[in-house]
Amino acid sequence: MPLPKFILNDQRVKNSHGFYLENAGGRFERFDDNPVMLDNHDMSKLVGRWEELAVEGDLLTATPVFDEGTELGRERKGQVERGFLKGASIGLYIHAAEYRQNPVTNDTELHVTDWEMVESSVTPLPSNAGALSLCVYNSERQPVEGEQLASYLDNIVKLTLNQTNMPNIETKGGASAPAAVTLSAAAQVVLGISEGADAAAVSAAIVQLSAKYEQEKAAREKLEAEVRTAREKACADMIALAVREGRITADQKATYEKLAAADFEATKAALEAIPAKASLAAQVRGTAGTSAIPAERKTWNLHAWMQNDMAGLNKLKAEDPEVYAEILKRV
Repeated sequence: MPLPKFILNDQRVKNSHGFYLENAGGRFERFDDNPVMLDNHDMSKLVGRWEELAVEGDLLTATPVFDEGTELGRERKGQVERGFLKGASIGLYIHAAEYRQNPVTNDTELHVTDWEMVESSVTPLPSNAGALSLCVYNSERQPVEGEQLASYLDNIVKLTLNQTNMPNIETKGGASAPAAVTLSAAAQVVLGISEGADAAAVSAAIVQLSAKYEQEKAAREKLEAEVRTAREKACADMIALAVREGRITADQKATYEKLAAADFEATKAALEAIPAKASLAAQVRGTAGTSAIPAERKTWNLHAWMQNDMAGLNKLKAEDPEVYAEILKRV
């Protein structure tokens, strides 16, 4: 049974990343040489290839050919034949994009006008009518997602504008080409481009560098947040221990929390210099220490406390649950 054609893109419909992908701007040369079909953009799961890639009006279509020599390939083919798997998703690298105003809705919309097809996957979650959620790669073939993608696209739009405004030079045939950009040797090394690179190459290198910066920035912010959380926990644990050991009172807790936030080590040294007091639990059990409970009450059981000092018992329950728990055991 022949397999149905898949819609890889519908340029009339905004995809799940919030932009329109123009078929006319697609570069398919490298994809045509190796038209891989992945399973949900997983580079380790090759399930077949694509044939008959074509632009049909507003649609970009292709016919799947599954690798039946693999279990996953056979499984995906069966799902397509039985009508359970109908969607595909392009993996692409973006070269240029621009914002346009919709004349009907007056909304500002993002259009990707120059892009390269890296791969196309079968996947169960469509992002527009027929095509799936696109996977955007950077120049290192790493997926760009979430907030990083928004920043990545914004940088591409800015660079597209800059490139549009750059001067062109006339070639021997009379056609115009992007003017070469003069950069220092250090800048060439940083951008990873050769001497005499044109504006398009410089723009692509800057987009790649910007994306790398955003990734490193996100990783750094995540690490800083983890460090802050660990520090806050260490401060809270230290102050709680000082209260339990009787080095400070509960009323002093807030003051020492502020001190610890400003200088953890100095606050730690100051707390350790304050003598610890024996816990009330230890006092109730009759261990050494200066007791806040009169000596004659240390042997009281729960009945004695309730009969002779109910107010004192309630105070212990509120202020020192550990002591209260010890008394409850003495029925």
